[in-house]
Amino acid sequence: MKFRVSNRVSQPMSGVSLTGGVFQRMFENNIGFLKGFDLDRILYWYRVHKGKKSPGVPYAFGDGHFENNLKGQTAGEFLMGACTSLLWKEDKALRDMADAIVDEIAQCKDDDGFLIPITRDEFKTREYPNYTRAWITFGLLDAGFAGNEKAFSLARGMSDWFNRSEVLPYVKDMNLGFQGILACTRVYTSPIGKKEDIDTALMYYKEDWWLDQLIKGDHRAIYEHPGNHPHSTLLTTLEGYHDIFRATGDPKYLTAVKSALHMYEDKWQHVGGGISMCENDRYFPGCNWLSPNHNYNELCSTNFWVLLNQRMHLLEPDNAHYMDEIESSLYNVLLASQVSDRGYHYLNFLEKHKDMRWLDRATCCASLGTRLAGLLPQFLYSYAEDEVYINLYAQSEAALENGVKLSVHTDMPENGRVLVKIHNCDRPFTLYLRHPRWACEDGKSFYIKKENVRAGDIFEMEFPFIMKGVKYTGAEQIYGKERWALMRGPMLFACMGAPAPLTVTWDPENPEMWFEPVKGKWDRLSLRGDEMHEYRAYASIEDEPFSVYPVLLRP
Repeated sequence: MKFRVSNRVSQPMSGVSLTGGVFQRMFENNIGFLKGFDLDRILYWYRVHKGKKSPGVPYAFGDGHFENNLKGQTAGEFLMGACTSLLWKEDKALRDMADAIVDEIAQCKDDDGFLIPITRDEFKTREYPNYTRAWITFGLLDAGFAGNEKAFSLARGMSDWFNRSEVLPYVKDMNLGFQGILACTRVYTSPIGKKEDIDTALMYYKEDWWLDQLIKGDHRAIYEHPGNHPHSTLLTTLEGYHDIFRATGDPKYLTAVKSALHMYEDKWQHVGGGISMCENDRYFPGCNWLSPNHNYNELCSTNFWVLLNQRMHLLEPDNAHYMDEIESSLYNVLLASQVSDRGYHYLNFLEKHKDMRWLDRATCCASLGTRLAGLLPQFLYSYAEDEVYINLYAQSEAALENGVKLSVHTDMPENGRVLVKIHNCDRPFTLYLRHPRWACEDGKSFYIKKENVRAGDIFEMEFPFIMKGVKYTGAEQIYGKERWALMRGPMLFACMGAPAPLTVTWDPENPEMWFEPVKGKWDRLSLRGDEMHEYRAYASIEDEPFSVYPVLLRP
C-alpha cells in the first residue's frame, strides 16, 4: 500500500482554465518568459558532456553560479514551468521545447540511468546530489504528468541509480544536503514511485533529532541547523516529512510539520507572506530584516511555503487557514516578483527598491517561480466524490473529475465581488466557499457550506476589503518611533517615495478613515491630507522607490 494516510480531497491535474484577471496575466506572462529561453543554451552542457556540437553558450549571470556550477539545472527549470503550464493549456511551441529537452536528456543518459551532464566524481561535489538532482527530477516528473511518458522513465531510471549510489552515506551532510529528501519522496508519491524511494529518504535523510527539535518548538531548528548552513530550503524537508507521514502513518512527522508551520508564522514570516529566513546572513527569531543589504523574502521560500500549505489543505481541507497562506503568498510575493514576461525577482525587498536579480533567468528562484505560476489553476479548486472546495477566487472555469463543471466570475483582487455558476453535475454535491481571513474582522477564515447543490445553482458573494495596519517588530526598529505597514483586503500596500524610511501620518487603528482608492486604479490609495505620498499595491511596484514600513506619526 503506497499511502497509509489518504488525502481528504484531491487537487486537479487538468480541466481548469483561467479566463481573465490577475492570475491569468501571471500565467500568460510565465509562458512568455519560458518561450524566451534558448534551447541551445539550456542544452549546452548536455551536448558538451556527450562530445556533440554545442552551439551557443550556457546561461550565466555574474559568476554564472547556477548553470555553470550546477550543470543541467536550467533544463529542470524549464521543464517545471513549461510542463505545469501544459497541464491546463496546450501550447505547441512550449511542448516542442519541452519534448526536445527530454529527448536530449535521454540521449545523455547512461545505461544505468544516470543523466546529469557531469562525471560521477563531479556528482559527489557541490549541490549535485541534492539540488540539481531535485530540479531535474521535478522537471521530468512534471513533463510526465503533462503527457511525456519518456520523462517518467528517465526520472525512474535516475532514481533507481541514486537509490544504490555510493554517495548515500554522506549525501545529507553535503552543501544544503537536507533538500535532497524531497526528490526522493516526490518520486515515491508519483505514478512511478517505488518502496525504495521512501526507504532512501528514511535511511539517509531523516533526522530524528531535528524532528524532536521542531516538535519542542525550538527555533534553533530553523536558524541554526548544522547541515552546512541554515536556509529556508529546510521547508522542502518539511514537504518530504509530510510525504513520509502519508506513506508511513507515523504521526510524529505530521506533528513536526505543524509545529514548524506555527514557528514560521510566529517568528519567520513578513507581512504579505514572505519568509524572512534565507541564507548567508545573520538571523534570529523575529529579526524581520527590511533593508536590501540583507537576504530575505526569497521566492524559493514562497514556493516551498505554498506547496507545504497545499499539502496540509489536501489533508485537512476544512481548515481555511492553509489557503489564506497560499493566497497571501501568491498575491504579495509571486505576483510581486514577476517582471512582466521578462523574469522573476530573486529577493522581494520591503524597503527602498526591488532587487535586480530578475535579470538572471537561470536561478533557483526563477525555476520555482515558473513552476508556481504554472500551477496557479491547481490552487483554485479541490474536490472529493461529492464535494467541491473553491479555495481561491479567480476568473476561471473548471471541469473536475467528479463530474462537476462550474465557473467563477470575479475581478479579484480589484474588488471582493464573486459569482459562482454550477453548469453541470452528475448528482447533488456539497460546495464549500472560502470566506477569507482578510474579509473577517477577527481575522479567522472559514468555509461557507452549501449542501444539495445542483446544476443551474448560482452563488453570489461580496467580501469586504478591510484595511488593517500591521506594526513592525524586528531588528530594524527605529528608537522612539513606530513603523506600520498597510493591508487592504488580500493586498499589501507600500508608501511610495524616497529616501526610506518615509514619514507619514495616519491612524493605524482606523486606517479606513485615512485612505481612499484612487478612481480607476484599484491598486493605488490616496492618503487624506497628504499630497506628497501615495500608497500602491506592493505587487504593482516596478522600479520606483518605496517603503512598506514607513515611520508613522499618529494624528
